[in-house]
Amino acid sequence: MLDLAQVRCFVVAATELNFRRAAALLNMTQPPLSRQIHLLEHKLGVQLFERVGRTVRLTTEGRVFLADASRLLQLSEQAESTVRRASEGKTGRVRVGFTGAAGYELIPELLMQARQQLPEIDVVLFELISVAQLEAFTANTIDIGFLRPLSSRQPLELALVDDEPLVLAMPKGHALARHAEVATAQLDGQPFIMHSPTHGKYFYERIMAMLGAADVKPDFTQYIDQSHTILSLVRAGLGVGILPASAQRFHYDRVEFRPLAGEVPRAEMSMAWRADQDNPAVTAFRLMAADYCAARAAKAAPGADVAPD
Repeated sequence: MLDLAQVRCFVVAATELNFRRAAALLNMTQPPLSRQIHLLEHKLGVQLFERVGRTVRLTTEGRVFLADASRLLQLSEQAESTVRRASEGKTGRVRVGFTGAAGYELIPELLMQARQQLPEIDVVLFELISVAQLEAFTANTIDIGFLRPLSSRQPLELALVDDEPLVLAMPKGHALARHAEVATAQLDGQPFIMHSPTHGKYFYERIMAMLGAADVKPDFTQYIDQSHTILSLVRAGLGVGILPASAQRFHYDRVEFRPLAGEVPRAEMSMAWRADQDNPAVTAFRLMAADYCAARAAKAAPGADVAPD
């Protein structure tokens, strides 16, 4: 194997073609420089320099070796820089899972932040429901997840990044649309499009608890995994549904929304990551996301200053 210190001595001497100047640039005296060159020539089995009078010039072998030696030093410096940046979390790959609700605004905003603050980190996105994200953590196919907080046997850390109220979605012109807000009791006996108890477990459990507390028994006509599908069925007039307020951003025609009266559960969005992860890029992305979400929440808080249009 080549000694990079010897290669560096050769490249400087070959560039300067003056051992005294080369030694000064390398912060050494001329005899040690000459010794390093001789050791390199011995290892390669060729002569790299030849003296012509008082001058030094490269041999044919020296000229050939100079190109490769220069590239070798560049690659060495690049490798040092890359591994240093990786250790600082400035480069690498982060696999991010997210729900459809997070994908509407939060994920695009975080990607723009990452582009500015962590431009050398490659972010790979996976749109997955919350239950599927927990499975992806088990399979080690995602590093960070933006999901509804569910209990998990895995050593996951969770940080709340957003929360919002639940609202009632109904077909346009529905009788309940006459009210500014709808009481839970008014849902008794209503045809109801419900979240799946398995893939929509987070919302299913909260909505069922709310209905049970009010002794309300809707007519559950369908159990659906995804919010946008629930909205499609509501639009078709097949029933009403309870969804997070952000579902209004889908702008479904022939669907109306009303707030729910009284104590209403809030839909939380959490950022999750494995407690035992040690990837500096993941840590850098997580800290960036946490800072951004905190600033985002502060800006949206009641009483926060609002910039004029």
